[in-house]
Amino acid sequence: MILGIFFRYADNYPDKAIVDIFQISSIISEKKNNTDIQSSQDYIKNTFNEIDKELSIHWLRIIKHYIRVPLDNRYGSHQLVLLATSILTSGGGPVLELGCGYFSTILLHQIIVVEQKRYLLSTDTDLKWLSKFKANISSSLHEFRHIKTTKEWDHIGTNHPRWSVAFIDHKPGKRRVIDLIRLANVTDIVVLHDTGTAGYKYETGLIVYPYRYRYKYLSTNTDVLNKYNGTLFRNIRLLLELTIEMQIPKLG
Repeated sequence: MILGIFFRYADNYPDKAIVDIFQISSIISEKKNNTDIQSSQDYIKNTFNEIDKELSIHWLRIIKHYIRVPLDNRYGSHQLVLLATSILTSGGGPVLELGCGYFSTILLHQIIVVEQKRYLLSTDTDLKWLSKFKANISSSLHEFRHIKTTKEWDHIGTNHPRWSVAFIDHKPGKRRVIDLIRLANVTDIVVLHDTGTAGYKYETGLIVYPYRYRYKYLSTNTDVLNKYNGTLFRNIRLLLELTIEMQIPKLG
């Protein structure tokens, strides 16, 4: 919830807020309710098979811990998907972020790097934007890479044979479908943002994935995509559908 307060501040004053966000984010792992949060994560990771009351309690506790409520309908509409995906892939594996942002980079750093001790590669074409994150997040497990030319995207992700999660939300927009196809065979779960935007022409990439789910609860849609692991895909989908059933408050 502390991060949520500063996310609201960042929306209004992005240039001033980023230092405050990173300073306060380091406190989260020391909060006294971490034991409860870990218990809830363990339950979701190892126990649940279907939507039930106990699952609702654990999942809502985790959401409130990491994400501002009401849920952001626009730039942060992918947060719930990233949260569910990060928890359910916590057994290991690196994570790839194509396109940095307040709502993805900070959340992924806290969960993937600080808590789960996994490698995270964050990339962006805007050096000034990327540098803000790099200057305020320090970890040997979190690498930041500036993409100078469009062609460089072809090589991003080749430093690992397989990715646990890949988040696609980068520029230029025409690269998204190319990387969507390129990463299909080397990624367990792909999270694709802005899937309601026709201009990205995602269709040619989406057909590569036999398991597809579009999270439409928030006005800016996000897709969960998987080529091989139906069980993992099913569990992520169950968590996201639970947020719809619980009618988690959203902005707008």
